[in-house]
Amino acid sequence: MKLRTDNFGHFDNPTEKNIRDAVTNSGEGELVKLMSDNENFLSIWVGQHSVGHILTLRTGEWKLDSAKKLPSELVVDLMIKYLHDDLSTLKEIQWTRPIDKVLLDNIMKLKNLKNLKNMN
Repeated sequence: MKLRTDNFGHFDNPTEKNIRDAVTNSGEGELVKLMSDNENFLSIWVGQHSVGHILTLRTGEWKLDSAKKLPSELVVDLMIKYLHDDLSTLKEIQWTRPIDKVLLDNIMKLKNLKNLKNMN
């Protein structure tokens, strides 16, 4: 995984602390992106910290956006889980389209299948 930010820095092997610091120290309108590659990432458009942030999940051609702004602690928690390949909490987010939950289920199944293949 790689962590990319507009003004906080770039990290090729980010830690949980890097993620927390990037979200906490980024200003309004900046982007924080945790990515396995250019086509697969979880990103946050940083809003006012008191109001919340927009979350985007991209997997290949599919892109999901949160329907409402999310608090800083929640987006940090989601990014840390994404860092550890845990997408389970993303199902609890209200996405812009209800079909996105079905897509998220399928993404989780594909990641699990890929992990199983990598173990063999």
